[in-house]
Amino acid sequence: MRAQMLKWGNSLAVRIPKHVAKEAKLREGDSLELEIAADGSLQLHRVARVPSLSQLVSQITPENRYEEISTAYEVGRESVEW
Repeated sequence: MRAQMLKWGNSLAVRIPKHVAKEAKLREGDSLELEIAADGSLQLHRVARVPSLSQLVSQITPENRYEEISTAYEVGRESVEW
């Protein structure tokens, strides 16, 4: 498939057709990494999404949760009784 390079402000842009974006599972706002090969060809790579804190917390299970550990002696008002 061919595409045309367009001017966008001081930059250049390539419009990705809807059916290509759909097949590549690209959405508006996705982060992409550009890589230029030695021969001058350009490759696009999707950057993995950074999970939100709530997504990370939802993955905590009793099986992957560590017990509390003591790393040093308690100093001052650090001592807490549970």
